[in-house]
This record gives sequence, C-alpha cells and structure tokens, in this order.
Amino acid sequence: MDSLSLLRESTISNKPVILLNAANEPVTNISDAKSIKFNDEAIFPRDTPTNFKKTTASDSETYTLETLIFLVQNAQLDNSAYFKECRTRQIEHVSIVDRRKILDYLTGKVDQSPNVSQTTAAEKRARDDVTSTETSTKKPKVTPIKSDDSIAIVKQVIVREREIVTRSSVLRGNKNFTHAINLAQQLVLKKEIPNTRSAHAQKPGASTSGHKLAAVTSNKSAAAVKSQKLSSKDKIPLIIVPAAPTAKFTLYNIKQFLEDQKYEDSQALRDEGKKKPERVTVERKKPNGQTVPYHVVDSVAQFKQSDWDRVCCVFVAGQLWQFKGWKWEKPVELFSNVKGFYPKWSSDKMTPPASDWAVSEINIHRHKRHMDKAAVSQFWDALDSYNATHKQYLNF
Repeated sequence: MDSLSLLRESTISNKPVILLNAANEPVTNISDAKSIKFNDEAIFPRDTPTNFKKTTASDSETYTLETLIFLVQNAQLDNSAYFKECRTRQIEHVSIVDRRKILDYLTGKVDQSPNVSQTTAAEKRARDDVTSTETSTKKPKVTPIKSDDSIAIVKQVIVREREIVTRSSVLRGNKNFTHAINLAQQLVLKKEIPNTRSAHAQKPGASTSGHKLAAVTSNKSAAAVKSQKLSSKDKIPLIIVPAAPTAKFTLYNIKQFLEDQKYEDSQALRDEGKKKPERVTVERKKPNGQTVPYHVVDSVAQFKQSDWDRVCCVFVAGQLWQFKGWKWEKPVELFSNVKGFYPKWSSDKMTPPASDWAVSEINIHRHKRHMDKAAVSQFWDALDSYNATHKQYLNF
C-alpha cells in the first residue's frame, strides 16, 4: 500500500503515525523526524513523494508525506497561522486551493479526488524505462527535401496555418502604437508629423490601425480649425462643481484641492464664515513649468454655446437634479460630451444612480491628507487624457 493510502487510513481511524528520528527513536516534532512509521512493515522517509498532485503545478509535482502529515496535525489553524508554522518548521506548505481537497480526502469526507494519481510504483518504473530507452535511441538524420514541389507545398501550409495563442504569446502583442507616439508629439511637443495614412493602407492587416489613425488625424484637423476661430478666453477649460453645500467639492474648496493638493471640508469653510465666490480660477502648474488656467463654476444659468464648448469635466454629487436646466440633462448624453468625476471617501462604495454613469472615481481619505496629492495627480492625468482626445481645441 502506498504512503498516501496509509496516511488516509490512519487519519480516518484516528490512529496517529509514529515519527522516528535517525536513531529510530520516537519524536513528537516532525522537523526532528527522519522517517514515518505506520506499522512494522510500512516505514517511509519523511520526504517520500505521495500520489496527491499539486493543482497549481505540473502533473509530475506531488506533495511529500511530511507536508500532508503536518497539514493534518495543524488542520485547526487558519491559513495565515498555518503558513507561519510551515516557515518556522521549514516545511513546504499546502496551497490554499488544495488544502480543503486534501483534508476532505484524508479524513474520509470524500472517497475520490481528481488530484490523486492511481499510478502504481511498477507503472512508474515501466514508464521510466520506456523514457530512458527512447532517449538512448538515436534518431536517424533526415535530409530536408529541397525540390520545387516540396517548397510549394510548404508555402501552401504556411498560408493556411493559424498561430496558437498562448499565455506567453499574448503578452508579446502585435499592435503598432506609432499613432499614439505621433499624437503625443503633436500635443506635447507641438511637432508636425507627416500623414502616414497611405502607408498604413498599403500594409496588409493594417486597415484597422489605419482607420483609427485617420480618425485621429481627422479629429485633430477639425480641432485645429476650431481652435483658430476661438478667442483666447474661449480656449480656457471650464469645470462645473455642484452647488449643494454637502458635496465633497464646491466653490469653497475646489481651488485648494487642485492648486494646493489638500482637501478641506467645504461645510467647515462655510461655517467659518467664508464667502462663496461666483467663479474660481484654478492656476494649474504643469511639470514643464507652464501655468494653465481653469475656470470653475457651480451654475450654468448664464451659459452660452461657447461656454458649453469649454466644459471639459463635471464633478457630480450623485443626484439627477444637479443636471436640471443643463444643455444635456440626461447622464448618458452629458457624459458623452464631457468627462465626469465622482468624488467620494476611499472607504465608501459608489452607489446608484452614480454607479450607473460613465464617471471616474476620485477617492479621498478621511484623515490622511498626504494622500490628497496622489488623488489630484490621478485627476489631472485622467482629464488630460480626455481633453487630448475630445477637447483638443482647449488650452490644457
């Protein structure tokens, strides 16, 4: 009988195994043992491989006898305590996905397990003999055929063959991101990139990327024409915040957050007697030293069409009435034309109806103000990405 079957039989009958050291003396700690004794005729080294295969490893990898015995002895421990004990005793631990399977099998809750290999020792030896025989047998060298017919056949096979996608091959990728590099050079470095639409169209398989590049180029041209017609004031991006005093961001605290990278409660500022401004201008300092102004308002009552064209993002409080009287009152239409942000405490979850809208979260910690800088940085990154695609005519 193999060691796994003996251990299962011992566990079901509640008969503990005997741990023996190098002098064949009983010990209580498996780390001190050299062999495991089930009966007078069944004694195994403690590192004997069992027939229980590892789920997350190859088919040939199995758990050792000492690993399974240590798991049974510490079955009452939770995962973290069990892993800690394994590290202390320098014993391999059982993975979380296999732990319940092993305990159910060894305690008799299940009669079979897909991880248990039924291969006997004799079968293993026979398989090893066959493998060694095949390895030692030299294969005759085959001279490749170089006739015209064989070359034509190979070409036909290559045309029809399909590449098998594996988890390694998908990581290599086969997409061309030249259009993204060109777009970045146009927007950031103000360089003019020659039109490569025709070159993409001539390459087989590049039609999709060619259409995308053509669309980006078309949008860029339209934005350039519109930008030429706008005044410098009409190119200043516009941000809308809620008018509700209970909102996370209002005209009371949006300037401190975006400029000083520090969150202050707007209700507290209001209680201190601070007067709410009608409009706020945020001076954004970019990494290249450039300062870019953004106008922030909480009312659209006096908005013209040129003002709506300048709106690049909206801070939402999570209520539909916030959009009443707007050019786009429905959230689907609104967030198809502007970028939406939903500020919330980092410990809270987004709730309906805001969770159904196409908005990005701004997570703010209740007490750790040093984390505000990361939140502001994420906000600008997301807004810059949106403006680069949809609001290229604005100065951002």
